[in-house]
Amino acid sequence: MRPSPFLVVATAWTLACSPTQVRYEPSASLPVELEPQAVLFLVGDAGEANPQRAEVLAHLSTQIGAAARGGFGPPVLVAFLGDNIYDEGLSTEPSPEDLEKLDGQILALGEQPNVAGVFLPGNHDWANGASLPDARAAVLRQQDWIESVAPGRNIQFLPDDGCPGPAGRDLGPSVHLVFIDTEWLLRKPEQRCGTAADFYGRLADHLRAHAERMQIVLAHHPLVSGGPHGGNVAPLQNGPFVYWLVRKSGAVQQDLSSGRYSAMVRDIEQAIAASGAHPLAFAAGHDHTLQVIGMSGVDAPAYQLVSGAGSKTERSRHVEGMRYATDGFGYMRLDFMPHEARLTVFARSVGAGPVHAVFACTLSDDPGACPEARRDD
Repeated sequence: MRPSPFLVVATAWTLACSPTQVRYEPSASLPVELEPQAVLFLVGDAGEANPQRAEVLAHLSTQIGAAARGGFGPPVLVAFLGDNIYDEGLSTEPSPEDLEKLDGQILALGEQPNVAGVFLPGNHDWANGASLPDARAAVLRQQDWIESVAPGRNIQFLPDDGCPGPAGRDLGPSVHLVFIDTEWLLRKPEQRCGTAADFYGRLADHLRAHAERMQIVLAHHPLVSGGPHGGNVAPLQNGPFVYWLVRKSGAVQQDLSSGRYSAMVRDIEQAIAASGAHPLAFAAGHDHTLQVIGMSGVDAPAYQLVSGAGSKTERSRHVEGMRYATDGFGYMRLDFMPHEARLTVFARSVGAGPVHAVFACTLSDDPGACPEARRDD
């Protein structure tokens, strides 16, 4: 029996209006090795309180406890990669709901002495496009709240004071973390924090000064992505057809295709090249996906890690260098050895099921150490 023309057209229209999702088979086994020198967790875009986030944070808390071992384990740091409070950051008179969005992430850290937490600002924390004075005020309010609810604990908001950084922090004997505020760079307010050019000069100097360590650059916006901000959008996905046309034109500043975003990526890459250093990874959120992407060149980190599925999910298409991607809710873990890091991606499916390890590989300067997972599409 031939399918009806209506069914064919309806199916084609549905597919055309759905963004692509590359599918991989689970691949999460690595050989047992020595205890890591340090552990880094990457959790992004966790600012929406919902049951899926609750499951992610509960699993994260268990992983943190196991890694910290009651204070007798290696140093552990949890980086929340921005968009910590949806939809417009912390308002002048915060609602209990907004405070709970932030407090739930703080509670997941526990209170073991060798566990630290760092919150980075994202575009929603900058009041989601509000005017500069209001946006900066929202960022400063979030910083003040984090400092007030965690006195004496190793929890920070970085970069601080509404400036772009870079803010550096060592983790264990061989790792250096570099925190930058990419939303500041997109806005380019050029006020008391100096100019964007000043920042890129500082970034190059900072990377050069710590080139003997494995460096991870942490931000909210990725350098490359197969998610919606990287162009994986479909007609009628998030609004009328004209909105799709606007996004495809590069007019949305939060998309990699926009002129300002593209310029920011170029300037970050130029700073990396000027530093002579080669960061192991650039970790970010922004797209609500989990992606592992290999990069190459003197102006790029070895890997782009997109961990933005703390409370929301979106689809990812395949892009050059991709090793793994999923549209599940979750986060990432890096276990650092002297010259490499073991990466584990934890996720649960969009529909249901427990959070579990779905991908693992070794990150190093050898691109062959982290091969692409087997495709399942």
